[in-house]
Amino acid sequence: MIKVIACDLDGTLCDVDHDINDYTAKVVAKAQQAGIRFIVATGRFYEGTMRTVDGVLQDVDLLLNSGAEILNPQGEVVIHRPLTKESIRQIYEVMKDEPLTTKYNGFERNGFVGTIDQLEQQALKDYLTFHPNMRPQDACQDRRFMNMMAKCQAYSSIESLQDDLPEIAKVFCFGGTIEQTQAAKAKLRQIPKIGIASSFPTNIEITDIKAQKGPALKEYIESLGYTMDEVMVFGDSENDLSMMEMDFVTVAMGNAEENIKKVSKYVTKSNDQNGVAWAIEQLLERQGPICGQKDEQSA
Repeated sequence: MIKVIACDLDGTLCDVDHDINDYTAKVVAKAQQAGIRFIVATGRFYEGTMRTVDGVLQDVDLLLNSGAEILNPQGEVVIHRPLTKESIRQIYEVMKDEPLTTKYNGFERNGFVGTIDQLEQQALKDYLTFHPNMRPQDACQDRRFMNMMAKCQAYSSIESLQDDLPEIAKVFCFGGTIEQTQAAKAKLRQIPKIGIASSFPTNIEITDIKAQKGPALKEYIESLGYTMDEVMVFGDSENDLSMMEMDFVTVAMGNAEENIKKVSKYVTKSNDQNGVAWAIEQLLERQGPICGQKDEQSA
């Protein structure tokens, strides 16, 4: 019996506009009413997640920054796992000469080594890959882009960045071609004790080796008394791979990358066809409400 659902956001729970639509939100609430605990498992940091989740989903756990931090439904931090300072230094040395933009995501604020104009130019380019129908001048005025830029500060050196941002949850690299991204990944894999993933073919997400979605989710659900076969997970991209390769009940989106579909037990409809909601409806029809819910679920 499935007692927990963990779900990625972009490309999965969210539609093509990166929002959770009303139908999906109602189905998630229906699952919660049936006794299923719901965990949002995303590469986003807290504020970026809340811009999508707040007022749409209620009483959910948040697995953030690809697993570097987990908050329970009461907003309490239960897992907090930043990159080590040595790892950050090694990542910087690899990426400083690569043709990608590197952003250092703290738990509340982000940093960039260089000028803010350099960051804005590259961030706008990357933002438009998510919103290909948006004009650059409109993107600059979009609240999501403005919020993203407001949370990022430029620093003259990696030392000054680390002094001001003592904890880095994730390093995010973007703005290159697929070939450049793959070449940078190959170099980064020489660094020990880090996890490397991507949510799109042209980005890189770097966390502590233990701060990946799969291991972090396993640690958390087992701390609550659940077993892996009681957890259904949904994902679509490489940064979900660590979940999809584990012994959860894994469901790939119809729009998922082929390697995600290959390792998943099931494939649902695409995100623009409400694939998560459709699969949850099938689940609820099959198993009905859960008796004897965990205390934490009703807390």
